[in-house]
Amino acid sequence: MTALISWGACIVLLPVLYALNANEAKFKKNIVVGVTFPIAGRADPEVLGLLKGYKRSQLLVCLGLAALAALFAALYWPGINFCLLFLWFDLLIVGEFACTARWNGKLKAVKKARGWAVPTIRTASVTAAAEPVKRASLWWFAAAALIAAVPALFDRELWWMYILDGAVAFGCGLGAKVLYRNRAEAVDENEAVTAALTRVRRRAWDRVWLLCAWTLAALDIGVWASQALSPAGGGAVLLLTIALAVGVCAAAVAIEFRVRHVQEKLTAASGQGFYVDEDDRWLWGQFYYDPNDSRTIINARTGVNSTVNLARPGGKAFMVLSLALLLALPVMGLCVDAMCAAPEPLRIEEGMLLAESFGRDYALPLEDIADAEVLDALPKGMTQVLGTGADSILKGAFTTPWGRATLCLDPRTGPWLKVTMTDGTVYLLGGGASDASGLYERLSERRQDP
Repeated sequence: MTALISWGACIVLLPVLYALNANEAKFKKNIVVGVTFPIAGRADPEVLGLLKGYKRSQLLVCLGLAALAALFAALYWPGINFCLLFLWFDLLIVGEFACTARWNGKLKAVKKARGWAVPTIRTASVTAAAEPVKRASLWWFAAAALIAAVPALFDRELWWMYILDGAVAFGCGLGAKVLYRNRAEAVDENEAVTAALTRVRRRAWDRVWLLCAWTLAALDIGVWASQALSPAGGGAVLLLTIALAVGVCAAAVAIEFRVRHVQEKLTAASGQGFYVDEDDRWLWGQFYYDPNDSRTIINARTGVNSTVNLARPGGKAFMVLSLALLLALPVMGLCVDAMCAAPEPLRIEEGMLLAESFGRDYALPLEDIADAEVLDALPKGMTQVLGTGADSILKGAFTTPWGRATLCLDPRTGPWLKVTMTDGTVYLLGGGASDASGLYERLSERRQDP
């Protein structure tokens, strides 16, 4: 089931990705697939033919990746599922880059053959500043951070999670301020259009960061409230998390498409006479490289996002880390697979009841065990709060009919051992090859000894 959900999410992602990439074939700020054209290029038969080829190639890439995801989900190789999943993401990134780079090169060749390039030196003269735009105050982010952290006052077990989410929510405000560069969105010498484009982007940028900050606040309040109102959870936390994740992604994509549409509309008549052409600064239409630009972070050419200048030390470091992460993804997947493997059989050793999963996780002193019980069936309505939930293992903090409990068990086969400590902490352990009944007898005998 975990594999099916993971691969199903990948397949659902592909139509959104295709829509975003296909949108690059529409002229925005005179740019299409990372290439700047004059207005005459929008009606050029060869250009239009290449754009159709680009969209067709993007569709084929997505269909191929969807077929591969469906194959992996159907076959399901236990122990390497997440390794394959992360490898799939590598193929997704490389495939999308290669497809865009290929058609970017073809379009640049047409542009060069038509003599449509504008000398870069002329773009530097267009520096019209946009009218001031009221930015989102940091107080809005501080409020989201405070609300996200409030449950830490009441939940003494997961207090650190709420504090961390509050810090991230406030960090969203810093990201909105620091990662945006106030550079005019010039496309030609029309200063009114430049000002309008800049205002649109700045507003959208702030909204995305505000959306992230308040989503974290809503998630933390929702998790805490669902735990308080329904100790057994009833799936409320999972449903809330899924709903908020889908909602924030949908809203962010909607904002991105809205900005792109406005950029397309405002620059529909641009590209006559002089127009800004920075194609030589964008490698394959996707990576910014300009040694004469002192900025490390710069705005992406279209849409809302920002990117880095690879000519700067910070940009180089970012690229190296990104490539290292890309190469490491399959290895990280193997680590996740190991974390999702069934736990080791329970055992008693050196006065401890030991439950292990991906290393020793829980060591319960026998003298601190107040009660133990063998369960032939797991209670219904358990919900994961923080930890690992997979077909072969449930590990971490879960809500149960007895309140909050710590789990480290294989849910596929029992029996399981419910252990209550002298401080009231409840553990559910075992499953699979664990001899829960035998351990229960040993614990009972120990408690009966004078």
